[in-house]
Amino acid sequence: MRTVYALFVGIDDYPGRHRLRGCVNDAREAESWLRRQTGALTPVFKALHDKEASRAAVLAGVERHLGQCGPDDTALFWFSGHGSEYRTDDPREATGWAQALVCQDSLGPDGQPMLQDSELGALLDRIAASGTHVLAVLDCCHAGGATRDLGFGPPGGTGRGVDWQPWWRIPDGPRESGSAGAETARHVLLAACRPDERAHENAIDGRYRGYFSHALLGALDRLGPAAAYGALHALAEEGVRARTPFQHPQLRGPENGGFLSGDPVSAEPFLLRHTMSGWEVNCGRAHGLRAAGAEFTLLGGHASRKVVVRQVLPESCLVEPDGWQPASQDRHLPHPVTPTALAFTPAAVTLVGDAGAVRLLSAAMAPVPVLALGGEGLPLRVDVAGGWARVSGGAGHPVPDLPLRTRADAERMVDCLAHLARWHHILELHNPDALLSSLVRVTVEGTSVGRVEYSADGEIVCGYTPGGREPQVLVRVHNVSDRQLWCVLLDLTDRYACSPHLYEGEFVAPGRAGTARRGNPVWLRLPPGRALVRGAFARDWLKVIVTENELNLAPFRLPAWPPTDPTAGPRESETGGGGLLRLTSPVYRRDAGGPTDSVGRWGTAQVVMRTVVT
Repeated sequence: MRTVYALFVGIDDYPGRHRLRGCVNDAREAESWLRRQTGALTPVFKALHDKEASRAAVLAGVERHLGQCGPDDTALFWFSGHGSEYRTDDPREATGWAQALVCQDSLGPDGQPMLQDSELGALLDRIAASGTHVLAVLDCCHAGGATRDLGFGPPGGTGRGVDWQPWWRIPDGPRESGSAGAETARHVLLAACRPDERAHENAIDGRYRGYFSHALLGALDRLGPAAAYGALHALAEEGVRARTPFQHPQLRGPENGGFLSGDPVSAEPFLLRHTMSGWEVNCGRAHGLRAAGAEFTLLGGHASRKVVVRQVLPESCLVEPDGWQPASQDRHLPHPVTPTALAFTPAAVTLVGDAGAVRLLSAAMAPVPVLALGGEGLPLRVDVAGGWARVSGGAGHPVPDLPLRTRADAERMVDCLAHLARWHHILELHNPDALLSSLVRVTVEGTSVGRVEYSADGEIVCGYTPGGREPQVLVRVHNVSDRQLWCVLLDLTDRYACSPHLYEGEFVAPGRAGTARRGNPVWLRLPPGRALVRGAFARDWLKVIVTENELNLAPFRLPAWPPTDPTAGPRESETGGGGLLRLTSPVYRRDAGGPTDSVGRWGTAQVVMRTVVT
């Protein structure tokens, strides 16, 4: 049974300074919540309110009360009160500001310094280094840096903080770094706001409360004491944002760690929740989400429930349910989701040359969603002269010129541009959730034929033998996780082809590797028509897609350009159309029923090979 040593600090009464009204309420409500938890937790409490919460008493509470925790215990430090910030020339503070908690006597005439972030962090990490799970909940201004500050807030609300006073001296000398294990055993921080923000309190249901404490305890009531930190933070953040747009709660620690235990729990990095702006997923441009139109699918037995991205924001995206209506209770809980169809910004096409041919090509491009005149997508250029058009801007080998005189010619040119755009979509494919991407890798090993070297830019260079023989290599897909994963290896060639022929998809056991071509060497050669002269080369991008379930491979089959079969390549029904690249399981249809579509996490890893004639 886990023992939770809890220290609750709530300070409203600050002598000679701005008095707060909800901090003691916060501390008492938090203590009451913990007392209601039964079962696997044994709580040991210590509370410091107002005059009891001197700097010396708070330090003693952390060092003596929380410090008695053992390796299988939890230390909980909950602080609700004033916070502050001050200028510092410490080079490790990138903003030039450090933060501090304000104890009850920190504002007294004796000039006692506040409880600085470096001091508090070192104390908590020292406890964590012993194997204790340490959690700090700070409801104060500047709490993301371990503090809070007085100032601007919403109408009727009060900021919890004070301005830093210049006569309070900061001790000289370097910050404590904690024990040798501090880098691997750190405390978890749930903070009311960012380091440069203020936290607020106001009357809620007839009592003054801190917005963050009220929202976090509400989230705990909904999700339970074993909920993951990430889910709690998402729900608490929305509770605060519903009251003020100027305060952003922060989580520093593992999103999949269980509250009060830190033990890994089943948790996804992306959550669907209902906000003041509508339905929202915590995945945005900062995570690699490129464009509206992408789809997320609900996990946990809801593979048929999808949401479509309508607007991509820096840290999140606004979505709409697609073909289903959320129940009223769905609005009050976060729902784990995973991206299953990615949208890409249309390729930005520049047309130069004969005006008539440019108008013809522009009209043919209009209905194609993966192409646009100008913009921020993949830059492609078409130069038209003498009835011929040349395309440039792709990452592969130059494509042959095409005639551009008739409408049929223009449609053929649009096919070429769309083909290049699709190929680049696969090349650029990566999941904003990087977990599985970190658990697989691709290796290329030389054999007795040819040579293998690594260039300064990271390419794997495979050279022909002096006698002109094609190099041979062994290509392996490694699963370095502790779970079985399904992997497929795509070969994207510089002729704008993509094929899974090297490794068409198999489950790879934990710690094992799958070998391309079932263990046979992979022969590398320049494509037909490319002269075998010294310095000539061809490039291949080997991309592994790893998933928890089998994957439909149809969207990843592209012939080289120009294709020998004009009808080859993925159909709109297979790729999703509209610029979408879908990552879904194969669809099984049997009279007696069969496995239904399932979704799960996925990721990618990639290496670049250059085959060179030496």
